[in-house]
Amino acid sequence: MIDGVLFSERVVATGISVWADMATDLKKEWDAASSEIKGHVAAAPWGRGAEGQAFLRALMRTGGPLQMVESGKRTIDEIVNAGPTLRETIGNSVATDLAEAARIKRMLIEI
Repeated sequence: MIDGVLFSERVVATGISVWADMATDLKKEWDAASSEIKGHVAAAPWGRGAEGQAFLRALMRTGGPLQMVESGKRTIDEIVNAGPTLRETIGNSVATDLAEAARIKRMLIEI
């Protein structure tokens, strides 16, 4: 008979820690890239002439780079939050498994 959930706590903890480190680095890189993109857009190097304004309209037609920055931020936030969410989910799964194993054990004793 298998006793409980089978997983290596050390491997899971290490994996989640590596994920958290990666997510922190990714967020820093994204923040830096986002600032650079926003700076380029704010500088408006396309000018104020008709051609520059046509370029700006085309650039921003579907939200442009600023929409990409905001969409990327939401994605990065999900990646950052995944580590703690996984840690909580695994903890809940183990607790549920232990409770269910105890319930089944009590049922088997009664039989």
